[in-house]
Amino acid sequence: MTAKFEYRTPLQNYWKYRNTNQIADLNNVSNSIYFPTKQTPNQHIAFLKVHKTGSTTAQGLFLRYGLKRNLTFVVANNKSWFPNIISLEESVIPGYNIIPPPKGKRYEILCFHVVYNRSAFERIMPNDTKYIGIVREPFLHFKSSIRYFNYGGHNGHAQYLRHFLQNSTSTQRKENSNPATSFLNNRMAFEFNFPLHLFDSFSSYEVKQYLEKLDKEFDLVIINEYMDESIVLLRRMLNWDVKDVLFVNLNVNQGTSDLNEIGLKEIHLHRQFATLDYELYHFFLKRLWKQIHSYGHDILEEISYYKLLRKNLENFCNSKETPILIVEESRWSSSFPVTQKDCNFMRQGEFWYLNEIMKQQYS
Repeated sequence: MTAKFEYRTPLQNYWKYRNTNQIADLNNVSNSIYFPTKQTPNQHIAFLKVHKTGSTTAQGLFLRYGLKRNLTFVVANNKSWFPNIISLEESVIPGYNIIPPPKGKRYEILCFHVVYNRSAFERIMPNDTKYIGIVREPFLHFKSSIRYFNYGGHNGHAQYLRHFLQNSTSTQRKENSNPATSFLNNRMAFEFNFPLHLFDSFSSYEVKQYLEKLDKEFDLVIINEYMDESIVLLRRMLNWDVKDVLFVNLNVNQGTSDLNEIGLKEIHLHRQFATLDYELYHFFLKRLWKQIHSYGHDILEEISYYKLLRKNLENFCNSKETPILIVEESRWSSSFPVTQKDCNFMRQGEFWYLNEIMKQQYS
């Protein structure tokens, strides 16, 4: 037994009940197909994997794509640290924190944790590399970091958060004064390599200048709260197939936390503290929607299609009642199968992928 996924746009459902001449008109309207298979896919990617932004889910797309095509990844030269982290404080440094590519090859995908630096990235990546980043709503990012790293411990996350935000001379604030070693002090801005003096002395003019620099350097910055919309845009920019950008959610925290008690007062204080993260987030949130609308109405229909397809994929992967899901042809994709093996591949963790990469690249 197989499951099937077939999508009809609202317009197609309407014309379904009309006469054949009108259906012919619909077929003419549908000529604006976005089929990437006739175009050359871009396989050179530099993805800035920012901590606690949903970046593991996005990273999985690049890991699976590269592994299936035997592409060469930038991997950490790290024997005493987490092997999936190139650096928490620095950018890529050939001969120091990354392993040289195999003989006769060059790097094609960078997607492990490292601090962004355009000139450093350009020294190791091809000229046609697409630069992708990711950000998350700053207060949600702040709470996620406190929960993940267990700040506050047995005293509670909420108490730690309140002390951090309400007292600028608190122990919590002093321990996180250095953005290079803190996951709470404008961490997203730090990993995007904002000038360090801006963390101590905010300048709206300099921040605007740096954001304009990032605007020119990044082809796309994924917004966590609009992951589906971002991934559809990513697919179009890279000319990948729909199957290449399917995913199941990873590292989603399902546990309860006293952080749910936090209210508007703390949000207001955090906005005053994490100004750089808020500037970064809102700049690229606005840009994402500008980029989406530049594609016109068709991309909005594709987003609806993709959301429904992802929902069907999650149900299929979780049920395991059928061995295969057949995705019917659409305006954005030819027909393709999804198997339970594909589901398992999507569920693998970062360390599993890294192990496979090491075997494939350096065996």
